[in-house]
Amino acid sequence: MIDLKRAKECRIKRANTDWWISERAIVADNGMTYIVYVTDMGEIHIKEMDAKCSRTPSRDRRLCTLNYNYADEHNAPSLCITEDGRIFVAYTGHYVQGLRYRVTERPYDISSFGPERLISYNGTVTYAQMFENRKRGELWLFTRVNGISWQFRCSRDGGETWSDPKTFIHSDAGGLFYTYIRKQTVTTEHGVDEQWFFALYGHPRISADHRIRSGIFDSDGHLLSTAGMPLPYELFGEDKGAIPLELLDTVYDAPAGTTVRLLDVSPTVPLRVGFLPFVLDRDDAPSPEKAYYCSAVFREGKWQISEPICPAGEFLARDVTDGSQTYVGGMAYYYGVGAAGLHPNDIVETETDRIYIARFDGQDRVLEAYRSADGGRTYIPEQTVRRTSEDAGIKLWRPIVPIHAQDNMPVYWHEGVYRAHTGGWHSDAVMLVEYDD
Repeated sequence: MIDLKRAKECRIKRANTDWWISERAIVADNGMTYIVYVTDMGEIHIKEMDAKCSRTPSRDRRLCTLNYNYADEHNAPSLCITEDGRIFVAYTGHYVQGLRYRVTERPYDISSFGPERLISYNGTVTYAQMFENRKRGELWLFTRVNGISWQFRCSRDGGETWSDPKTFIHSDAGGLFYTYIRKQTVTTEHGVDEQWFFALYGHPRISADHRIRSGIFDSDGHLLSTAGMPLPYELFGEDKGAIPLELLDTVYDAPAGTTVRLLDVSPTVPLRVGFLPFVLDRDDAPSPEKAYYCSAVFREGKWQISEPICPAGEFLARDVTDGSQTYVGGMAYYYGVGAAGLHPNDIVETETDRIYIARFDGQDRVLEAYRSADGGRTYIPEQTVRRTSEDAGIKLWRPIVPIHAQDNMPVYWHEGVYRAHTGGWHSDAVMLVEYDD
């Protein structure tokens, strides 16, 4: 919980990021917090800051300016910090057949980024998600290709070369467009292992499939059920096409006449998925008064859905009709090193958890913390972190918890103007930091 009396505001100007990028912020082993973002001018940046000491100068590095007609959130970067301190930042441009990335030549030194490198694809690429597989000494890269497929590639030489792409998810235009992937550390019968927990779903207005599904890849690329049982698919196996979607577990199946938006995937123990069910009216316009936040927790071998946490209150872009009017303020699970959360390497269960939610409460736009004392079955308000007047016209959205978050900076968020997801935003990234000094 943030001590608002002690907290000081830090702001990253003209910053935004995408809903479907992992990872976006990391507290590295050197104790510094790194945040990657895209500006409304199409610039890719990385920010380095010390969330412990206010006297430590922060640094911001522009990595490139994308040569496109408008700034698009699909261009947002993915952050990967390896065990030896190298920092990878991967990014792309919407409707571009290639993914670009840069890597530091010295550990934790954002002034030492080398030249831009290109990974070519036979299709347009969005939503880069790059991770280090420490067990195998590899880099793993997941991306969406041509809007409806997800492909996997790996590098065994530190990003010098990459394997051929393998499509592991594919669906038609009425299917599942979005996959959210999170790395976690778990105990198995063979010891400690790394896993990649993922959830996927379709666009709430466009898709014909209003269901959230989940699965896991272990460190050798084998597909597991959410309960950890082996399934007949592997990333490095003989190419037999994409995963049959019926193999994956169902987190939430929207009842007839309703739809759902996936909001967050948490690599905690137990696993959690945040989402928002709502109703589409006859003219395909969402009804904000019927939308509410929910959380699912995987416990006792199945997904268990919480009671409704709170109403959404509004959709961020109600005056456009390209599908972005189904975006809401968003939510983020806290799993940092504090008393209310988990470090991803802490392999224990917790009976308490915290969620940050951005919403319109009927009078003001608020960022709130909610907490559960019964393992995610119900949530009660814990704290209002931010409040802006409806008259100010400033919206709050997309709370983000950095990987390995610390209690003195557990969450940051975006505030500003949001009209659509393709160039209709202008925002700053805002955080409240309780400095030790």
